[in-house]
Amino acid sequence: MIPRSLLCAALLWFGMAGVLTGCWDTKDINKRLMPVVMGICKNPDQTYRIILQIPSPEKKGSQYLESSSATINKAIDHIRSKAEKSIDLLHIRLFLICEKTAKSNINDIIDYAVQANDISIKGLLGIVRGNFEQLMYHHVQANPELSSYDFFSEQAGWTPNNTIFRLWEAYRDMKSYTQDMAIPILSKGTDTLYKFEGSAILRKDKIVGEISSDETMIYNIFQEKYTGGTIEVSDQASVLIKKATIRNQIAWAASGPQMNSHIRLNVVISENKQHEAEADISQKLKDLVEMRGRKLIGKLQEEKADSLGVGKYFRSRMTEEQLKDWKLVWFPQLKHEITADVKILNSIYLKTPGKMKNAPQRPDEQNR
Repeated sequence: MIPRSLLCAALLWFGMAGVLTGCWDTKDINKRLMPVVMGICKNPDQTYRIILQIPSPEKKGSQYLESSSATINKAIDHIRSKAEKSIDLLHIRLFLICEKTAKSNINDIIDYAVQANDISIKGLLGIVRGNFEQLMYHHVQANPELSSYDFFSEQAGWTPNNTIFRLWEAYRDMKSYTQDMAIPILSKGTDTLYKFEGSAILRKDKIVGEISSDETMIYNIFQEKYTGGTIEVSDQASVLIKKATIRNQIAWAASGPQMNSHIRLNVVISENKQHEAEADISQKLKDLVEMRGRKLIGKLQEEKADSLGVGKYFRSRMTEEQLKDWKLVWFPQLKHEITADVKILNSIYLKTPGKMKNAPQRPDEQNR
């Protein structure tokens, strides 16, 4: 019979062994570098230049590491070899690709990032316009703790005039017959880190055009990513959009695909210097949204890039051959009608003199 003391010792030993083997390869957080931004650009000799931005509390800003090589993976290995700490890529939130590389091909960049085991596919994408190095190393002295990611956060600096595009979406769209990309374009800011200059339109894996910030707002409504923003209806009036929804109806006639998109906007008039009637402001906003929508559709059809993804609504009505030809043949022939319906909400929010409604009085105030 096995002595009880020996049995207890054996159980304790096996228990400790199980616990220890579960964390044998862990590293202290003080021994790790966790980049949040990766910049990628092809050099003239076709090598990849990689710049990593790493938050540095000691420097009250960021630390930068960079290297170049024939492949992205090799460039990362070069950075690791000269870093004083282990580099953990899992925390990268933003991938910035220089414009000249995006105009050529981003397929290998997206494939690398998606297939890498230590990179999150939820990372955001941006296109860098202008001097790539200057933007990557740019920081704001007055606000050193500002994060590059804040400009893409709905809880921070992001606005509906900018796109939010993730790594997994880029991988999906490169393989899709009915969806293309719209990636935000950034340039170096003056008093801020970045300046947004609209969105780049990519067909498959390279830039074929771009849309303005105003057109990007319509794009976000189509993508159901609109969270509210301000539109100037005229030089003297502006409205705050509280809610934006869209309803699409499709048909496939003898002449080809047809689509009707109806946009519903709930707005509050935030400025009205000339005391225009609500009906006039509503009509102006309706005309403005419909005009921007038609301009956006026309530009995408000209570039044969279905960044709105309208082709997905027709997938069940197309043969396999039609599906493969959607972007080059059928999307440019699409007859797309856009209409808008504007509802002005309670004008208690108005700040225009003479137009503010009186707030309801409390019972104790009414008796005074």
